[in-house]
Amino acid sequence: MGPSLARQSGHVVECNQESVHVHRDHSASSGKTVWAGHDVHRREAGQCSVFQAIELSYWFSDGGRGVNFSEQSPSKQWATLKYRGKRFAEVWFKPEGEPFALLFRIPQESFQIPGMGQRLTTENLLKAVAIATEDIESWRHGGVVHSGMNGSNPELRHPLPPPPQDVAHLELHVSLKPPESRELEIPLEKWQDLEARWKTILGLEASIDALRLRMEGLRAEMEASSTKTLTADERVHALNADVAQWNKAKSRAHYALPKLREFIHRATWAKGIPERRKLEEIFKNHIQPQIPFPQLDKVPEQLENLLKDRQVLSAQGVAAYQECQSISAAIQGALRTLQSNAAANVSKKRGARAAKGRGL
Repeated sequence: MGPSLARQSGHVVECNQESVHVHRDHSASSGKTVWAGHDVHRREAGQCSVFQAIELSYWFSDGGRGVNFSEQSPSKQWATLKYRGKRFAEVWFKPEGEPFALLFRIPQESFQIPGMGQRLTTENLLKAVAIATEDIESWRHGGVVHSGMNGSNPELRHPLPPPPQDVAHLELHVSLKPPESRELEIPLEKWQDLEARWKTILGLEASIDALRLRMEGLRAEMEASSTKTLTADERVHALNADVAQWNKAKSRAHYALPKLREFIHRATWAKGIPERRKLEEIFKNHIQPQIPFPQLDKVPEQLENLLKDRQVLSAQGVAAYQECQSISAAIQGALRTLQSNAAANVSKKRGARAAKGRGL
């Protein structure tokens, strides 16, 4: 049977070094409240911790019979966890759309209760609802995701951080392993392979981004070159063959620039496509912390498809960049030749006029 949960209060826990006794407190009120350590008696020989009391005090109102988590009904309201009559946390089972999850809500003031802060750990809260840490797939709070690691993650036993002063509660979201994946063991080699594939994609994307930056500079250069006009002296003295060659080189830019602009656009938005964002979330929430999930077998194909897409984009970018670089060089070369020949023509004409003047 899976982990048991509690809905009903009414238990007093008494402990000493030799044994722990649980008996029903018939005076306790009914409802969605669980009394944790309502009457924990210290003995000279030893002391029972508050969360040992919590763990032992979870019984159901139907005579103390436990319920498998899969049989637990989704919460309709927050269930209150109390210690010595004071609320220290609340729990919500199976939030909407998450049949294998539960949510703890710990108010700011609970962290101020003497001796409570160090006991507010993920492991102890799970014990409070009789869920084994081995059944945890992952948990998160404050945007940080932790892997359950079959109950061996040391973070399970570290005190939870209090929420910021302007935040009323710390919310702890816990995901349980689905029944079909409880026995699923993913080899370390597979996790490493998936991580290597993702990092290959990131490396290729970095190269694409660097190429995009170079292309933006090249685009500005080509747009300026293709719209450049000759000066009045150059129009008068340039050779017709040079002007034709220059105009021919510039005409090639009009056909190449759209390819360059298209690559810049695709490279700019490449990281925003839905498929890529989904894989980034999978890497962050599952691959990196090594947390299995039912669709894991589909991820290698998805990564392969994304890698091929990036490879095609990179190849198109390199081809467009090389073509445009060649065209830009041809335009500049043709212009230099035109200007050099025009200047030489001016010098030649001046020399001819000077010689004619001396002859007179």
